[in-house]
Amino acid sequence: MEKTAINTACNVQQLSISFGAELLWENINFHLAYAYSSGLIGRNGLGKSVLMQVLAQQHSHEWNVQGQINWQCPHLYLPQVQRLNVVTIAQALGVSTLYQAFQRIEQGLADEADFELLADKWALPALWQQQLEEWALPVDLDAHVENLSMGQQTKLALCRLFLQPDAYLLLDEPSNHLDQASRQKLIQAMNAHAAGCLIISHDREILEHVTSVHELSEHGLKMYGGSYSFYAEQSQLEKDALVQKVTKQTQEIKQKQKRQVLELQKSQKRQQTGKKLRVSNSQAPILLDMKKERAGQSLGRLSNQQQRQIEADEQNLKQNQQQLETVTPQKFEFELASVKTGEIIRLKNIKLAYGNQRAIDLYISSGSKMHLQGANGSGKSTLLKTIHGDLMPLSGEMTSTGKSIYLDQNFSFLNLEQDAVFNLQMLNSSINATEWRTLLGQLRLRRDKGIMPLKYLSGGERLKIALLGLSKYSESIDLLLLDEPENHLDIDSRKLLAEAIVNFNGAVILVSHDAYFAKDCGVNDIINLP
Repeated sequence: MEKTAINTACNVQQLSISFGAELLWENINFHLAYAYSSGLIGRNGLGKSVLMQVLAQQHSHEWNVQGQINWQCPHLYLPQVQRLNVVTIAQALGVSTLYQAFQRIEQGLADEADFELLADKWALPALWQQQLEEWALPVDLDAHVENLSMGQQTKLALCRLFLQPDAYLLLDEPSNHLDQASRQKLIQAMNAHAAGCLIISHDREILEHVTSVHELSEHGLKMYGGSYSFYAEQSQLEKDALVQKVTKQTQEIKQKQKRQVLELQKSQKRQQTGKKLRVSNSQAPILLDMKKERAGQSLGRLSNQQQRQIEADEQNLKQNQQQLETVTPQKFEFELASVKTGEIIRLKNIKLAYGNQRAIDLYISSGSKMHLQGANGSGKSTLLKTIHGDLMPLSGEMTSTGKSIYLDQNFSFLNLEQDAVFNLQMLNSSINATEWRTLLGQLRLRRDKGIMPLKYLSGGERLKIALLGLSKYSESIDLLLLDEPENHLDIDSRKLLAEAIVNFNGAVILVSHDAYFAKDCGVNDIINLP
């Protein structure tokens, strides 16, 4: 696509955001370029989703927002969770009124108002069908959204946004739940979108196609021109240079302190020499007193000067050390020790209620780790719900001898109106609030995050709370059913979760569109749903 001359889609000045006593950032400034795609990156919990909600003017009233946000063009927002809240595909696309008018014309029930409404819009039905087909979605605009998978719902939400070429798009983790083919479609749509977009993502493949990267850290927001690879290279160079600077400053301060000690030792020696001369009466006392006074004044001035310089250097060093973002290692493991051996689940000629209608035969043994693959809408989540007992199959037999626990894509067992500690104690009341807060801190969920209603937390933070609750579940678990658990997690947290899955001694069925993550989880078998 040919880019237009660079214009500003949005200009942000002196933006400060706080929640209660917690200050997220203060006086940050940046702009979003029209007709270009930008990535917004940063660790879980730093407030990327909050920043995007503020930009979209859809943040909670409980966030205190100060500063100026000036949009120069229309803008649309894709939230991280609850992507759609409609009944039909027509409503999801925002075309219900037009679609109903076309329907009345086809049925011979139209009036003059319908023809006036559609006067210059006769090509729209073909465009709608084309877009739905390109995103591999049902073309029946009366179809119900609730029957679509999470991946299909995400594609439908994206389809609506990309139908608005003049609107700058704010996309919060748009690749979550998408299969590989749909991710490629997303990249294609990003590159072709005329107005540009800002994308929150931990997906390297997506970030390689942006033209700039905004890095959010505890120090604020910094922009790098270029793709993620360019950002990673430049960021590492800056970090290496700062590390060298801090190391050099630390050494210089130690040397100055050492010289200060040596000067003091020399002064003490001169004082001892003066005392000896005074005792021996080899020099006049008045002369010794003059020398002592001059030496004391000189040493005092030098000592004060050296101390001021050391204090200034230490303050400069402290500022540079603070720029080296301190990342506290996270700690997480599943403690749900399985006691079962042999067969846990057996499916025979199972036909699912939704998605894949082929008969499924599946045998799951203790300790096995399976990667469940398939395109969006093939029935992966339906299969997990069936195994867990949440859905009945249309036909077939299923036997189970172990206890399973299911982490769905929406963390449905969490109460978003309550805080983290409340939710965690519902899963295991034997762990007190103080212990839960300590465990939350080990996942970088500190201070107000433990007492804040979950609806104000990011998807990554909610997922960490859900995983923590499951890891400390009050009963022994034989089978973990994990539906795209890596969604919302930053790279470090994904590695931590993969290690926990590897070390879990029970069985695991993992749904993931990330082959690298699945490999890191130690999967030893693959199930494909066509």
